[in-house]
Amino acid sequence: MLGATGHIGHAIVRELLARGWQVTAATRQIRPGILSALDVSVAPGDADRPGQIDAWARGHELVVDAAAPYPVQALVPETEAERDPFGYADRRTRALLEAVRRHGARLGYVSSFTTLPRAERGLSAMEARWRRRTHPYFEVKRRMEDAILVAARAGLPVAVVNPGASLGPWDTKPRERSLIALLLDGALPVVTSACLDVVDVRDVAIGLCGALEGGHFGEPIPLAGHHVSVADLAEQVCRLGGVAAPPWRAPTRVGLGAALWTEAAFALRGKPSPWSALSMLLLCDAVPVERGRVQRAIGLVARPLEETLRDAIAWHRRAEGRGA
Repeated sequence: MLGATGHIGHAIVRELLARGWQVTAATRQIRPGILSALDVSVAPGDADRPGQIDAWARGHELVVDAAAPYPVQALVPETEAERDPFGYADRRTRALLEAVRRHGARLGYVSSFTTLPRAERGLSAMEARWRRRTHPYFEVKRRMEDAILVAARAGLPVAVVNPGASLGPWDTKPRERSLIALLLDGALPVVTSACLDVVDVRDVAIGLCGALEGGHFGEPIPLAGHHVSVADLAEQVCRLGGVAAPPWRAPTRVGLGAALWTEAAFALRGKPSPWSALSMLLLCDAVPVERGRVQRAIGLVARPLEETLRDAIAWHRRAEGRGA
């Protein structure tokens, strides 16, 4: 399991355990606290080291990748995935596919809603093309998914899921990149009316495991949740969390412009922006996700949004030591 300590990856670990799988968590951490209460084998290592992914895959029937790399900072790169985003993504994807083939395993892969077919026309299509050229995230995600689907067409058993904005418990991202943490801290004074498709990380895990067990291989599988505006989502989080809602709203394009200018201003000083423009770019790129054929076939119905938000809030407050 690659990405076992991440937000979606941790939910997948729990779902695999609930289905009777024995799980090996591949991680850079020696003793990851988030896994301490789970019956998993921890295999420390660095996925960038030659041969490491192959060593992790040896002896396993299934490899799940919920840690596919992507660049966050575009102007002041801090990691190899940001300094050489396309080369790094190609090398890692190739190593993953070679390891899965060599050991005769199945592959579960968590992709992105940004790679799904789009129906934009005219000005919307032009704006979408501009967004995707502004940041390497979009091309990185497309290249990785394309390579994996090519391998699937050649006979590799691969299930690919494409969730929208994933919320719920076990979110270990930095607080400045976590919507719910920012809202609970009162650190997000402005929200937009843009809409996004919110899916619970536990539903993503159910969707991936259901696709693998049902043999739904070789196609992107959209996982639909709830289509909701950022402003309405923020109001629900703040009401459930007992904190004040953001007082101002701004047009989405204004928010994107501000994020891009902020990132550029930090870059001029040689520093990465604490508020990467990627979040706003993804928000502008969000589209409604329909409950598709595979999601219906595995019987996955999105759990109530309020349940997702309550559990996410409780998780953040426990993580802060404040109690639920």
